[in-house]
Amino acid sequence: MQIELFDARVLAPLVQFLDHGGARSETYLERAAIPQELIEGGGWISKKQAYDFTYDVVQGTQCPDAVYSAYLGFELAHLGPIADAIRMCRTVKEALELAARLGNIAYQGSEYFLRVDGETTWFCYREPQVVSIGQPFVIDMTLAVYYHLIRITADDSWRPERMLTQGGIIDRHHSVMNFEECRANGHPEISALGFPTRYLSRRLPWEPQDSEFDERQAWLFGPDGHAPIVDVLYRLVASRFPHRKLPTLEQVANMVGSSPATLKRQLQAAGMSYGRLLDRLRFDTACEMLAIKQMPIRDIAYELGYSGTNNFVRSFRRMTGLTPGGYRQRQAEEDA
Repeated sequence: MQIELFDARVLAPLVQFLDHGGARSETYLERAAIPQELIEGGGWISKKQAYDFTYDVVQGTQCPDAVYSAYLGFELAHLGPIADAIRMCRTVKEALELAARLGNIAYQGSEYFLRVDGETTWFCYREPQVVSIGQPFVIDMTLAVYYHLIRITADDSWRPERMLTQGGIIDRHHSVMNFEECRANGHPEISALGFPTRYLSRRLPWEPQDSEFDERQAWLFGPDGHAPIVDVLYRLVASRFPHRKLPTLEQVANMVGSSPATLKRQLQAAGMSYGRLLDRLRFDTACEMLAIKQMPIRDIAYELGYSGTNNFVRSFRRMTGLTPGGYRQRQAEEDA
């Protein structure tokens, strides 16, 4: 079983759509086990959570074009680090190609790419496997985001005229502003939005930022050297850690559409247990907090979920051979 992750902040237009329509977005997010804080600040959820949430919004609002309508309110900032990277580019081609490459990181398992076909270039999206009943509506989401990316980078007056939709013709877009004249055709492998190839050579409508983009700093990744299942679960749990209690194995299994027994077997095959994974996460977080000299050790123990300072000290010493105070002192000496 392959678990794929998804940067939650791109769901912000759906949350805003619910709130503006008088629905309680908190209820939808709770059903999908998605912390509100991850929508606002970014963090990993499973792809299944994202797709199930999208489907729930469409069904709950009884609005087939809900996703297209919601993403009329899309802003570049909803792409998080991808938006920062785009602002460093000089041409439309560079920006869209970079957005596609980084999209493959931010929304795992999906494929994003440009395909030039004469005077038309297709901004393409492929979903190799079905992970949720909400998949068709994520096609809507992707094409709507493509629409904004093309307008933001190339021509803010552009209106789409041609699209492809994987698996059959979808016409939910026709009642949505700026998509009324867009003709849709089905395609067996990809979904895509067509735009003039001449746009690719255009300069972006801003001065590029003169800085480097660090992918590892842009998104939370797990510790190096671990099997993929450990890395994925570490990132999924770590994203929730600052905002809520650490989830149980059963809760994580529900998030990714698996069973606790399957996750347990996969972790065991990677030489890891769920308890040890949580210990590693607590340890990594403790080290970050101990670097804040003004933060008392008792406060760190509380933030990490320990019942008392002594339990934290024993756990930390078991992993490092040092007390938290000793570790803090050694780091201060090394930094001096």
